[in-house]
Amino acid sequence: MDRRDFSKVFLGAAIAYTLPQPLFALDALSNNTAKGVDELQRLVRHRILKQHGAHAAVTGTLKPSGRRIITVRDPEAKDDYQLGGDTIFEVASLTKIFTALLLAVEVVHKRVRLDDPLQDYVPDGVKAPTFKGRQITLTDLATHGAALPLRPNNLATSVPDAPNKYAGYSFEQLYGSLPSYHLQTSPGSQFNYSNLAFGLLGQGIALKSGRSFAEILRERVTEPLGLSDTTLEDDPRKAARRAQGHDFYLSPIGPTSDGVLAPAGGLRSTANDLLTLLDLFTNGQGPKDLVAASRLMLSVDRPGGSDITRMALGWRRTTTHGETYYWSNGSSDGSRTFMGFNPARRAGVVALADAASGEGLDDIGHHFLNPQQTVSTKIVPTPDFITLPEKVLLRGIGRYEQAKDDVIEISRGYTGLIVSAGYGEFVIRPQSSTLYASKMVPGLTIEFEGADVGPVVSLTLRQDDKTYIYKRVP
Repeated sequence: MDRRDFSKVFLGAAIAYTLPQPLFALDALSNNTAKGVDELQRLVRHRILKQHGAHAAVTGTLKPSGRRIITVRDPEAKDDYQLGGDTIFEVASLTKIFTALLLAVEVVHKRVRLDDPLQDYVPDGVKAPTFKGRQITLTDLATHGAALPLRPNNLATSVPDAPNKYAGYSFEQLYGSLPSYHLQTSPGSQFNYSNLAFGLLGQGIALKSGRSFAEILRERVTEPLGLSDTTLEDDPRKAARRAQGHDFYLSPIGPTSDGVLAPAGGLRSTANDLLTLLDLFTNGQGPKDLVAASRLMLSVDRPGGSDITRMALGWRRTTTHGETYYWSNGSSDGSRTFMGFNPARRAGVVALADAASGEGLDDIGHHFLNPQQTVSTKIVPTPDFITLPEKVLLRGIGRYEQAKDDVIEISRGYTGLIVSAGYGEFVIRPQSSTLYASKMVPGLTIEFEGADVGPVVSLTLRQDDKTYIYKRVP
């Protein structure tokens, strides 16, 4: 695997963990339902109990033979919330599928059009950015093709690993910053994952309707589908069913709020509710307008960030090993989520973990949808981290190149240093004055040359017995 593949796998462009790894033989979609579920349960148990990817997880499967719910909890975990198909998780970016479905049902009812410009969905007097006269459309927003950044440029803190960084983000901030974005590429031409884009999409539809986003999403999507546990707010009456979130280091962390960026990642939901949503896409089960909307979503085809993945509305469409399936994933401060479906097999899967993670159960979900996708079963010891003086920690900050099209940037984060490549990022923390590792990417290390004695001139990145050397760019 070359360095470009590294970027795609670990920084979010393609599929989580497609590296050659030890593989459980999981015929997840075989006719032997009991065997398939048993194997799936062994994979999830291994991830939680051996690899310590989270304290607990709920996995739901949807097949022609029916639904199944699998739960796994570390017996040493001290959490006592109810674990099952009705456990409520922060589903993070799975919210984007609901926002895209709302867009599609609005199109079905002819209240909006996919090629409507964003300019028509912002407050009076606000100017949306353009590129050489090309306007951003609603389709661009719903396919990560708007050429907008991952996060707004006027957050109170732009540090990606800061807890609850979107809380309190306001309409005034959202639209006040909009004219300041200078697009570098034509909308629709490239994939550029953006929470900002989906925030603008959902709030724009709400603005056009004269209602709040929460109201129209409930009225036009969640209530018609009977998704009573899929909401933007926590219900204190359901506290016993709410999963306790944990950070990357499995320490408890409080609930999050996405402010007006809620259309990008603010929903809470359950495995049972999400399986009902998948039933809409796999079997056409639902109100007629939502069935039509689900088909419209899948008819769109835009760049998806890799050779094997394209974008539909909200969904990523991956074609590999003779299979085509759709998927989405999400990370909150305290959870990692995945869902997807394979229409040819009429199969779907939901995988919810109660901890933030660079991996979660994503690879297990991909493997269920396409059995030739590999699953990481390697057990990597948790790194021992140390605390460094700030002046030593900051020596590694900078831009590094292996080639002109292979660049990573190191910046200061909240809990460590942030490694960014393209639109993906992860946290590294020090094991010594020069050696860093990541809980988000098990087994990866970065070693800075000269970090303990002077300016860093290069870094060496190691992963799975492969070594990549990057020179610092002045």
